[in-house]
Amino acid sequence: MTSLDARKIKILEAIVLDYVSTTRPVASDRLLEVCQLDCKAATVRNEMAEMAEMGYLVQPHTSSGRIPTDRGYRYYVDELMHPKKAFTRSETSKVKKQYKETQSEIEEIMLQTCRILSEMTSYASVATEPSIDTTTIRRVYLSEASARHALLVILLSTGQVEHRLVALDATPNDTALSQISNYLNSIFSKKELEQCGRMDQQEIPNELNSLSMAIMKLTLVVKQAALTYSEKRIYVDGTSHLLRQPEFQDVQRLDNLLSLLEERNALYKVLSHSLLRGELTILIGMENRIELMQDYTLVSASYMIGARTAGYLGVVGPTRMNYDRAVAAVGFMAQNLSLVLTQLNLA
Repeated sequence: MTSLDARKIKILEAIVLDYVSTTRPVASDRLLEVCQLDCKAATVRNEMAEMAEMGYLVQPHTSSGRIPTDRGYRYYVDELMHPKKAFTRSETSKVKKQYKETQSEIEEIMLQTCRILSEMTSYASVATEPSIDTTTIRRVYLSEASARHALLVILLSTGQVEHRLVALDATPNDTALSQISNYLNSIFSKKELEQCGRMDQQEIPNELNSLSMAIMKLTLVVKQAALTYSEKRIYVDGTSHLLRQPEFQDVQRLDNLLSLLEERNALYKVLSHSLLRGELTILIGMENRIELMQDYTLVSASYMIGARTAGYLGVVGPTRMNYDRAVAAVGFMAQNLSLVLTQLNLA
């Protein structure tokens, strides 16, 4: 990322904070009003023009001021935000008190978590159902079903058995099927379902190159089956908060986001993919790989039961987000949820 000098950093921070607060593009006169800059308006305009060329700002209308781009928000998030200062001690104490009054049922705890998180941020909140037991693939078996179909059998650690009839150009002979099943077991055996489902394509050994098409097809089927059985219920709250955001006065844009929040499978993929980057993740606009999310920001974190990752929670809102509060709230609620679930002796 291109470095910014001290003045440009000060300008970017002021524009992000002012735009998040007012929802209005920030002009040079406004910057001089809210930010102590030892220069003239013309100098500020030149700096803003340079920052636009660098990709940190954009001018939405010819006569308007500037607003941050995804890149501008990313710089703010990585270099400038202060989430530890986002909430007062009295605010966090109030939340902890609310949590103490939560029922012991897991569903009630999750609903309460999402409700509090939405109230803290004024964005929609999402959370996955906690995974109480870790399910792994114990073994994969293959056999011929017909000249063009193989029977794939997946044995889970729970004792559950899943069958898939997989269409192939031509079913390999018994020896080749045994080689393929050994290869699949070397990849998937004893691994958690979600890990199996998110796994990248593995390099196929040279001795199995002649079977590569069948291997890739069967690998994909195993991954799809693993994802199907690893997906958990998604809790959503606070969609009414979105109506207060000016970005969602555009009915089509609001409808797109509400459709995403209702599409549980897509939402689960957004959450779980984001957490591959670390314990707390911020995906801004085009950083999201799922197209429906590319107008929004997702701030998400994993929560724990004991020492084990049990699920994910986060907030979804416009890219014009109060990142300090969102990051602080998600991290704080993830810690509280982890503590409550661990105290229920679910580990």
